[in-house]
Amino acid sequence: MNRNIVIVLIGGVLIAVLVAVLVQASLGGGAKKQEAVIVDALPKVQIVVAAKKLAMGTALNETNMKWQDWPKEAVFSGAIVRSGNKKVSDMIEGRLIRPVAEGEPIVKTALVDEKGNFMAALLKPGMRAVAVDMKAAGMAGGFIGPGDFVDVLLTYKSSIRYKGKNPVVDATIEKNIDKLATETIIENVRVLAVDQAAVRDEESVKVGKTVTLEVDQKGAEVLALAGEMGDLSLSLRRLGDNSVPSQKGPVTTDARLTNIFDEVYQEMVQVEKNSGQMADIVKIYNGASVQELPVSP
Repeated sequence: MNRNIVIVLIGGVLIAVLVAVLVQASLGGGAKKQEAVIVDALPKVQIVVAAKKLAMGTALNETNMKWQDWPKEAVFSGAIVRSGNKKVSDMIEGRLIRPVAEGEPIVKTALVDEKGNFMAALLKPGMRAVAVDMKAAGMAGGFIGPGDFVDVLLTYKSSIRYKGKNPVVDATIEKNIDKLATETIIENVRVLAVDQAAVRDEESVKVGKTVTLEVDQKGAEVLALAGEMGDLSLSLRRLGDNSVPSQKGPVTTDARLTNIFDEVYQEMVQVEKNSGQMADIVKIYNGASVQELPVSP
């Protein structure tokens, strides 16, 4: 084939491809422009959103909320829609009962009236708010605040009285408890407030004297009685830890906290094996108290 003819054919093919590309680009751009026009033409309204990140308990005003354009068809139940030219402060007032992120729509269910009971609004259905007195040592160093989840521990004095004459029973009682015991009485409960503050102070660590906890009716009864029995302490739970053991272990007591009884018993057994003699009773002195431990072969 003539060389000139080949060159002409190749040039024609390239020109055809170039024209096809230009036509496709032109059609695509027109579609995008048309689509943009359709989107812009959708009717819109304005709803209330947070102008910045808002913490629970924040009182709403013109500085922390604003109007935001919103597709009319996408307006949801609870959204606060602008009426006429009203200011945002004319449409909504109150305090937040939960945190709200910047740009998040503020809904009516997230509010409580300024004159209403803010604490009552925080409670979940069927729950109660119970305040308990705390010592500084029972507050995890002041790192427990509103919104945290805790376990409640009770430390109390206890004595088991046995009027019989069986030394084995006496020793069993004394081996398990002398005077003090501690146990977890309620698990995984929410802290509603520390003293009068229902919102955590991020700038300072405060050790409160009174803590308000969210519990059910039975939990309220347990806390009321426990406050009269002994000292309460709070154990801070890891964020997201909702585990509750299905079975409780043995109660922690003063006698079980050390191995003194087991050590004395083992030593006396060893003495008996080595000497062939045995003491019937071993007395253990602890301050003003005296405990007797029978040793049997």
